[in-house]
Amino acid sequence: MQSVTEQLDRTHPLARHVGDFLTDLSNANASHHTICAYRGDLAQFATHHDDEIGELTAKPVRAYLSEVAGLAPSTRKRKRAAVASFCKWAVRHERLAVNPMDRIDTIKVPKSLPRPATAKDVQTVFGTICTRRPRKDVALDRLRDRVLFETVCVCGARAAEVCGLYVEDFALRLDDEHV
Repeated sequence: MQSVTEQLDRTHPLARHVGDFLTDLSNANASHHTICAYRGDLAQFATHHDDEIGELTAKPVRAYLSEVAGLAPSTRKRKRAAVASFCKWAVRHERLAVNPMDRIDTIKVPKSLPRPATAKDVQTVFGTICTRRPRKDVALDRLRDRVLFETVCVCGARAAEVCGLYVEDFALRLDDEHV
């Protein structure tokens, strides 16, 4: 894992503050992936602000967000979140008097539906379930696996939701089968 000073010049006015912020995130059990992403995002952001942290305004934030405008909305949202989290932390630790992010609009990410599995992938899974080595002691396991997978496919349910079902949850009346 790279330190902030490896990505951000040690003499940069924000380097120490970004390092302290990331240490606090780590101490708060933030995800390793979040810390790594924020480290890179804040190092990239720092190229837009060469003054002390107390001088941070919305102008360098806007410049940074303009630089990343061509990226995917979800990536831009994460980069904005890194700066917003850092600024909120700086205000809380009295290193910044006013949060410049209060002047920056949020980034909207279009909602998208999950992609369904292809018919070929579904057939591959069914084929694997049905062609496992036939043994008496696994016949019920195969049937269980097929029922679980088919319920996931037909209902569009999550695996955990299907695994949490009980037999009593199924209404199996002819032409009115439902969960």
